[in-house]
Amino acid sequence: MKKECGGLVSVKMLIVFLFAVMFVAFSDNAAAQSQYKGEDVLIVADEMPSFPGGEAAIRENISRNLRYPESAVEKGIEGKVFIKFIVTKDGSVANVTISRSVDAVIDEEALRVVRMLPKFTPGKKDGKPVNVWYSLPISFQLNK
Repeated sequence: MKKECGGLVSVKMLIVFLFAVMFVAFSDNAAAQSQYKGEDVLIVADEMPSFPGGEAAIRENISRNLRYPESAVEKGIEGKVFIKFIVTKDGSVANVTISRSVDAVIDEEALRVVRMLPKFTPGKKDGKPVNVWYSLPISFQLNK
């Protein structure tokens, strides 16, 4: 019986140790998901990147520059494309990718428009500019 109890204690200690390791690895966000030009790209920063003029301004910029692809109009393709990109420590948009696709033609237009965005106010950690991941949904909806 004593041996079983010791084994149970060892398993509990291992579980506690694994949770502790996971907590340390993910809590600081220093465990960035990737790198950009040799520097970490954070998921969360003390101050997140912001678009000049706020969310309304980014939506206005996208809607002003967005061109609904004619082939998508003809086929009646609608949906929401999710774009993921890095706001670099100088505020530039980099590494623009699709995180959720609708259709190749619509996806390409969403990528084009996001690549055109002007500089953001960069995110900050400990008062210093940092690279931060940013996600943006772009809706394509036909007038019916």
